[in-house]
Amino acid sequence: MHSQRLIVRGPRTANTLKKFSISDREILDKRVKTNPRYAGVRPRTDTGFNTQRRQELEHEIRKYYKVRNDEVFRRISLADLLQLMVAHAEDVEAASRIPYETEGDSSEAEVPIKYRDEVENVVHKMDQLEMEGKAKIPECPYLIIDVRPHLEYRTSHIATAVCHPHARLSRAVGWECPALLTYKNLSESIIIVYDDGEDVAPEVTATLQHRGYDNVFMLSGGLNLAKDKFGFPLVSDDTARTLNPQVADAISQQLSHTVLPPLSMADASEWWAAASKLPSPTTPTDSGITTTTSSTGRHTSRSQLKSKDGQPLRPWR
Repeated sequence: MHSQRLIVRGPRTANTLKKFSISDREILDKRVKTNPRYAGVRPRTDTGFNTQRRQELEHEIRKYYKVRNDEVFRRISLADLLQLMVAHAEDVEAASRIPYETEGDSSEAEVPIKYRDEVENVVHKMDQLEMEGKAKIPECPYLIIDVRPHLEYRTSHIATAVCHPHARLSRAVGWECPALLTYKNLSESIIIVYDDGEDVAPEVTATLQHRGYDNVFMLSGGLNLAKDKFGFPLVSDDTARTLNPQVADAISQQLSHTVLPPLSMADASEWWAAASKLPSPTTPTDSGITTTTSSTGRHTSRSQLKSKDGQPLRPWR
């Protein structure tokens, strides 16, 4: 038998080589498949604010915030709004307990029982005459305005929010809802405007400020940030205007274990200082557990950061 001879005509190119051989450059682009079983496992060695965490923070800032240099309105962080909501709910709960604690006071026994209803009726009419002609000051120190359409508002919204679609501002008459008129320019109350992801809320906030609203703020991050970082019960379809104590306690617990992203990378070092103080999430040790944890669950807002002198930073830019 004659041995077969391999005759190569012309120079050998990359197409004639075997795929994924040593000389094949496509092997550099080959990606190793990740095992979904270990997708939630995080490294235990703390390497500090490294490049990977910096890139994750930059991605979240671009995802939730759309900060512009020519903004004429003020911002408020989600953490500051939640702290205000929880503090007001605690004050309302504490005030509701006062009548029950003073129910056994001996001063009420001075009025006979058969005349008590008449006395209370007279006192009520006197209070009405005293308050007549005066503007009613709302008990809640904040008003949350949802500028999305009614259908999206009924699906999910932030607790205690009021629906005021942004299309209503184009009306010549009746572009203000009663809630806006009640809270307009109150010295001890603020108005917070939000939408899904800072698409329409900046324009609405600037329009309200141009039309004479001095106490209006825009919620940084909008509903997307609240839904991703907190979820239920902060975001639901409940149309109640008051925050019940159970929801306030749940929000307070979530807020104590959550750090929100800052508005810009200028506060990245302060963000990492606040995030590193939180307890690290526990990773599953059993190899049979396939439950994955969130990739970044520690983020901060400007209100949770402190300056060099120990004073808290302003919640708005």
